[in-house]
Amino acid sequence: MKFTVSKNDLYQSLQKVSKVTPVRSTLPILSCILVTAEDGELRFRSTDLEITMETFCKADVEENGSIAIPGRMILDITSELPETELTIRVKNESIEIKTPQGGEYRITGRSSAEFPGVPLIDDSTTILFSPEKLQRMIEKTIFSVSHDEMKAALNGVLFQFRENSLRGVATDGHKLVQLTYENFENNTLERDVIIPVKFLNVCMANIKNIEEVRFKVGKNHVMLETEESVIYTRIIEERFPDYESVIPVKNPNKVLVDIDAFLSAIKRIAIFSNKNTHQIALTFNENKVVISTEDVETASTAKEELSLSYEGEPLTIGYNAEYLKEAIRHIDGEKAKIFLNTPLSAGLFYPEEQVENENLLILLMPIRL
Repeated sequence: MKFTVSKNDLYQSLQKVSKVTPVRSTLPILSCILVTAEDGELRFRSTDLEITMETFCKADVEENGSIAIPGRMILDITSELPETELTIRVKNESIEIKTPQGGEYRITGRSSAEFPGVPLIDDSTTILFSPEKLQRMIEKTIFSVSHDEMKAALNGVLFQFRENSLRGVATDGHKLVQLTYENFENNTLERDVIIPVKFLNVCMANIKNIEEVRFKVGKNHVMLETEESVIYTRIIEERFPDYESVIPVKNPNKVLVDIDAFLSAIKRIAIFSNKNTHQIALTFNENKVVISTEDVETASTAKEELSLSYEGEPLTIGYNAEYLKEAIRHIDGEKAKIFLNTPLSAGLFYPEEQVENENLLILLMPIRL
């Protein structure tokens, strides 16, 4: 195996796939990146057995072949080299890297036969995405994904494919976000799939400056394909909770608030809240809200009054300030609409005006004061 490749092309490809390489693994081969040289092209593949990623770059290939190269070492040495042409020769499992300036480096690789194969995407359906829509779906939902490994169904985003619509839902039990695309081009797929958050983060990093994304949904795997990369993941085979049943229908108390002013006040008050509970109280009354907190451990208190539009009975409700900041931060526009019922009922947060063909809802559970 022998090829010549630009240092920048090599480094950029290695950087992309290294995001999937596990930091620690009981299988040493998973710390490697599989490099295949064939037909004027280099293919790079990494996997943690849950997510697999392939990417490509052009190269002058003299001898076809493949080798598993230690990921950390090849990435480190490539990052330190100046922009130049690198000639890489592989004999048995010895990898020799040469530069025109006289640099010569040797690494011991592993047989490509040890490296896991590409997942089989069987019975798949292809959905075409605009990168902007997919990125927005991911950005608006992943902040609500649970990181509790005991709740596997909540460790990803639920994608609900319906005729001419797509809905993404994520929840960690404290907050929930639901983003629906209407007039979404889909006439073939009617299915719910839970997609792991790590896969979605990797996708988001690889769809910038891309014209079109192909999304393949198979029996057990999902594949995202662009002009430059292919990313695979296992679908989370768990049942997602009946989230619609927790969305309250009756919410007689209505709030319209300036997002920037509200968020700034919450940030200031949160500084004085208890560092474990982050508890703050919102008291709504006569077109104003009093935001307050008290931490008995440090004997600190804070209170601010903010003008807003409020329709309803006087109401005091408690929230985790960190969750409240996240909810407000993910609402578009200048103003947010909030619908409330009782101090123990979930609050619903919406943008004042929804984006065309889109519906965004964020639900936040209160905490008992």
